[in-house]
Amino acid sequence: MSRHEDRQKLALEFGATDIVAERGDEAVERVMALTDGNGADAVLECVGTEQSVETAISACRPGAIVGRVGVPQKAEMNTNRPFWKNIGLRGGIASVTTHDKTVLLDAVLNGDINPEKVFTQRFDLEDIHEGYKAMDERRTIKSLVVVADN
Repeated sequence: MSRHEDRQKLALEFGATDIVAERGDEAVERVMALTDGNGADAVLECVGTEQSVETAISACRPGAIVGRVGVPQKAEMNTNRPFWKNIGLRGGIASVTTHDKTVLLDAVLNGDINPEKVFTQRFDLEDIHEGYKAMDERRTIKSLVVVADN
C-alpha cells in the first residue's frame, strides 16, 4: 500500500504484484477484491498510526499475522478484534545490539541483502536534520547518513 510513486516502483521491483493506493475502508475493500474476499495471509504495518494498524488488521484473513515495524505512534491498542479473528500480532524494537545485528550485517556484507535501493538520498552527519526532513516530506524513501573519515 502506497500513494508515493517512488515507493510503488520499488515495491514492484522487489516483487509486488499489485499496488493499493487507497486508505482506510477503501484500502480494505481493494485488498478483499484482490484476494477473492479472503484477506491477506500476512501484513507488515510500517507506519505506526492508528489508521494503519486498523487497516492492517481489517485487511487480514482469519488466522493471519500482522508484523509491526517501527515505533507505534499510539502506545495503547485494543486487541479484542484481532483476537476474535485469530490474528497474530508480532513486532518489537529491533535487536540491533544482539545476535540479530550480526545476522543482518553479515547478510548485507555478503550481498544477500542490498539495502542500497531504499536509500535514495545521502546526507553528511552534520546535515542529519535535513535527512529526517526529506523522509518526513516524502522527498526520499530513506536517508543514508554518511560519516566522513577523519
